[in-house]
Amino acid sequence: MKKMKKNTKFLLHLTSMATVVSIATLNISQFAVLGRPKINVDSQPDNTQPGGPRFVEPPEDIGLPDRQGRTVRGGCASRPELSLTALVPKNKVGRTVSDYPTFFFYLPETETQLAEFILEDRSGTQIYKQTLTISNLSGTIGISIPTNKNVPPLEVGKSYSWSFSVICDTEDRSADVFEKGIVRRVELSADIRSQLEKADPRQKTFIYAENGIWQDALSTLAAARRAQPNDAVLKTDWESLLDSVTLGKIAKEPIVPIDPQPIAPIDPKP
Repeated sequence: MKKMKKNTKFLLHLTSMATVVSIATLNISQFAVLGRPKINVDSQPDNTQPGGPRFVEPPEDIGLPDRQGRTVRGGCASRPELSLTALVPKNKVGRTVSDYPTFFFYLPETETQLAEFILEDRSGTQIYKQTLTISNLSGTIGISIPTNKNVPPLEVGKSYSWSFSVICDTEDRSADVFEKGIVRRVELSADIRSQLEKADPRQKTFIYAENGIWQDALSTLAAARRAQPNDAVLKTDWESLLDSVTLGKIAKEPIVPIDPQPIAPIDPKP
């Protein structure tokens, strides 16, 4: 009987050691798969689930320097602690799947009347230009590229440069405060398209964010918040998404509407 007990303990010991060795041989990618939460697009999201959407930077963009960055010349904001800020990842590169995406910016309190948005292709050809009246505006605004025959859609696989300027002095544009960056039009995989077809707006935000498609994650969530401004879950989602790209200070600022502006004519290049 004693011999049998010893054999049993020995076998249990071997089984435990084998389990330890098995766990130790798991590589990092296997842990990542085991630990990564999955979005169930076949049912409504659990409104009690902890946290909200978090942006996952595309592998190709990881480590890119802030080459576009923000350049400030002069200054006309009355809230220096919250200056003009583009709602984009830190490297100022945002991906989109939209023909005509929407760009978001935080505007501080300012005495200026005008702002200007410009979109160009990588050769410097102007695609779209818009002058905006921003009198008495303070908060996050969205600027949509209009679906218009005079404005060509963004092409898949191409990158475009954008800039947004607050015009402090119309007589001296060197006093402008501005942000600039890059938007890339990308193609959706068949798997992601299938997920999106089954998803509601909140789920779409998670799907876009987890797949590195920043512009559409943000615009989808912003539209949901405008439709349901008192929804506490969407408010938490918004704060989570912005916090994931170090824009937590702006997350609590209001999303303010901006009146549509007439399309500025594009001067052809000589």
